[in-house]
Amino acid sequence: MAYTLTMAVAKGRVLDELQELWIKAGWPWPVASNGRALWFPPSLHAPGLIIARGQDIPMLVQRGIAAFGVVGRDILEEKGASGVLEVLDLGIAHCHLALAARMARWPDGPVRVATKYPRIAQRFFAERQHPIELVALSGSLELAPHIGLAPYIVDIVQTGRTLRQHDLVEVTRIMDSSAWLIANPAFWRTHADARAVYQQLLSAVMSGEMTERDDSLSSPVR
Repeated sequence: MAYTLTMAVAKGRVLDELQELWIKAGWPWPVASNGRALWFPPSLHAPGLIIARGQDIPMLVQRGIAAFGVVGRDILEEKGASGVLEVLDLGIAHCHLALAARMARWPDGPVRVATKYPRIAQRFFAERQHPIELVALSGSLELAPHIGLAPYIVDIVQTGRTLRQHDLVEVTRIMDSSAWLIANPAFWRTHADARAVYQQLLSAVMSGEMTERDDSLSSPVR
């Protein structure tokens, strides 16, 4: 079939881990290991691909620039997913959002919290009726407790290595995150290609789950 639709994908880990699913779906991977191209048009063999910042993916899909998007659940929760459909958990780019500090102790009384996720942090503490002052940062959150900016941070954790390198520990886990396939509602309802792309990705995801299950069954019990 000739593909006509485009998928916007968050650069970084999401893009890297999507490659295997993309190939399992039967599409040639267009991104060269050392390439700088950010736009690959649809072809006879694969949907188009736009590489963008994670926080921009919902907007690109909402406006119809891309029929689909692949972005972390953390971004969808923080930026809001109005105007897009969340259609499939791709099961890649697993991580979680956590409250961290120099000591694993819940804050006593009102506290300052540094984060790139003010909406999620505000909601988390509001649900616990704990007063906070938010400090919005775009990066280097791990420095905040050491330089007196904020004793607590709310940030994404993958392996915990970055926290350990900065002598920080998790206080509590706030939410889990993985990469999701989102869709523009108009494309989803009116384009047969949209359902075909979805089905191919769904098959790729289920194929990966079956492989993991088979590996676990064949592994010796320890």
